[in-house]
Amino acid sequence: MKTALVISAIALMGLSAHAQKDQPSAKDKAWVAINTQMLNVELGLNDTQQAKLKDINERFVTKHEGLENSVPKLAESQMADKVEALMKERDAELRAVFNDEQYAKWEKKRHMGTSELRDDQKEKMKK
Repeated sequence: MKTALVISAIALMGLSAHAQKDQPSAKDKAWVAINTQMLNVELGLNDTQQAKLKDINERFVTKHEGLENSVPKLAESQMADKVEALMKERDAELRAVFNDEQYAKWEKKRHMGTSELRDDQKEKMKK
């Protein structure tokens, strides 16, 4: 009887740990909240756009965490390719949510970060 209880407890702990891996981390949840609010302020999103943006961001971080936690671990080049595909998917979804002016502002802001990198940092990102 004790053995059955111990085995059940271990199995439940394993299921709990697996369920937690499928959920975005606290850091990712914070990123979703901050990114959604920041874009709301910068782009002047309406309530519907905010809700859609939050949903897109939540799905993006969940998929990204899935890639990071994949077993076996992905090689860096595979991970980069998959993240790039995720970003393209997210971009297409955002294009459908933002109006033309908002999208143009977002696209300019999105590319701004990488243009300020040193050449060696840009090269590292390509690998």
